[in-house]
Amino acid sequence: MRILIVGAGLVGSTLADKLSRDGHNVSVIDSDADKFRELSDTIDVQVLEGNGATATMLRRAGIEESDLVVATTDSDEVNIVVGLLASALFHVGRIVVRLRDPLHQETFDLINQANPVDHVRVNPDGAAVDRIAALLAVPGAVDVVSFLEDRLLVAGFRIHSQSDFVGLRVSDMNLMFANTPTLAVAIERDDDWVIPHGEEVIASDDLVYFAISREHMEGVLQLVGVARDKRQDVMIAGATPIGLELARRLENLEVKVVLIEEDAERAQAASDELRQTTIIQGSVTSQGLLEEEEITRVSTFVAVTEDHETNLVAGLLAKRLGAGRAVVLVDNPELVNLVGQLGIDAIISPRVLVIGLILQHILGGRVHSAAQLLEDRVEIVEAEVAKGSALTRATLSEVKLPRGVLVAALGRGDTLLVPRGSDRAEPGDRVLLITTTENEPLLARFLSE
Repeated sequence: MRILIVGAGLVGSTLADKLSRDGHNVSVIDSDADKFRELSDTIDVQVLEGNGATATMLRRAGIEESDLVVATTDSDEVNIVVGLLASALFHVGRIVVRLRDPLHQETFDLINQANPVDHVRVNPDGAAVDRIAALLAVPGAVDVVSFLEDRLLVAGFRIHSQSDFVGLRVSDMNLMFANTPTLAVAIERDDDWVIPHGEEVIASDDLVYFAISREHMEGVLQLVGVARDKRQDVMIAGATPIGLELARRLENLEVKVVLIEEDAERAQAASDELRQTTIIQGSVTSQGLLEEEEITRVSTFVAVTEDHETNLVAGLLAKRLGAGRAVVLVDNPELVNLVGQLGIDAIISPRVLVIGLILQHILGGRVHSAAQLLEDRVEIVEAEVAKGSALTRATLSEVKLPRGVLVAALGRGDTLLVPRGSDRAEPGDRVLLITTTENEPLLARFLSE
């Protein structure tokens, strides 16, 4: 595809790098000269310096030949203008726009109604809240993504030496979970990622992702060795859009929430907006304040301020003072490896979440959802199986999926299946495919007719 990206920030540059490596023809526009030079030196894409919200610049970048335009600048207004120009003036068939403000999202939807092309808006804040909420529901997990109408979870756990999974071959899980869709689908070990085959043995300190039926989660937690925390309270650091929306959701679940915000004006606004959350004005890295607010009664401490280094420090402090889990918002790729180290339980990266949402649209067709795991080196794709696709023409063992590609689950009507080699997908099935990032471009030939 010919893809034009407007905005070379963290999301835009990461997306451009991935799409270029996947074989797409990518152009990027950014008005920041420093970003322009950095991108030109590090990524094999066409980079143009200028204002991407102008017709002249878009035309110079080749928008008239583009199959897809992605607007990922830090400005909602600029992204809306880019989307409007791409659809109304240049008639681009597929457009993805990153928007944060709910009012701008409403405006975009009205524009979409007036220009009925393939528009999609993605909200990094909403995606972050969804991922945090999913984590809160699964004790001990470092990452959780839901698929197949929320019936199947892909959850990552650090395997400790006392876990019943240590020394277990992946194929033996068929015996332990004979009647439930549960499978080890990805393993991170010593900074390497493995899509496991049947003979792969789970080792102590592995980070293992399991595909698990939501209703059978408890059995996996027991084997991992996760003890349910009887504490229910949640403490949120930061009255940001993410912090406020998370607090609202938890209020609806009748969870006791304490929200700490250093800025007096923001703290007052949060107090006016939230009904049952306790709002505290103060520093999220103050040991005295955390102890005063009884951090030891907190099941999960969630740090979502706009300063990601502060989030990291606050999470480490909260854990040291007795919080059950620490979940922190950090968008620096270099810090992702801190998961499981230094006491941080889970890191939320809006960059990775948004790229997953955008990839879902790029893959298009029968793809229903897509996600990347932690360091964006493993991808999960949920798609509908087409009539006549390779997955329907033979059993899974005969299809000969490339090494590094795994069929993790099949959804057939109301039934969830962990497929074995003798199984065959049927047209209309939902298939969950796990793959390393470099193998993701190969999936199309197994999904298409």
